[in-house]
Amino acid sequence: MLKLSKFIAGNLATLTLCSTFVLTLSKPVISGELIMDRNCGFNERTKETFTKLTPQNRGYIWLTDHFKSNNRPYYLQINTFPDNTGVFCLGIGKQLPKRLKNAEILQNKLIEKFEQDKSKLNHYIVTVKGNKNEDFLRTTYRLNLSNPQNPKVTPIIKVYKK
Repeated sequence: MLKLSKFIAGNLATLTLCSTFVLTLSKPVISGELIMDRNCGFNERTKETFTKLTPQNRGYIWLTDHFKSNNRPYYLQINTFPDNTGVFCLGIGKQLPKRLKNAEILQNKLIEKFEQDKSKLNHYIVTVKGNKNEDFLRTTYRLNLSNPQNPKVTPIIKVYKK
């Protein structure tokens, strides 16, 4: 009985070490998940993608919101990146999304909050954090997508540093 328990304990220890070794050496991949770039491009998980895009420029889809404007279907997509910044993308119907035009003030910023403005159709409230080099802590904007081809971004509240 003592030999059997030693045998089982030894095999369990070996199995644990081998599992840890395999998990450590294998690269983390989520099957089917696409890698997004900062221009809203889709990239397959291939060796070429990993060499082409630096780790800071490999993003993932954080949020997708579908809406209609002028009886046409659109979707707003926000991609997040390892530095916690976000890129806003706009797609029409089933077309691939493109970087949202006229919204550069929101692009590549740390998005603290994103929500739909219930009082107005196709309007969103976006709160972004300022970085070390900027003179504000956070700013809340209204993103107006009533005309998705010409979006308007309006600051609502700006909280400055001391």
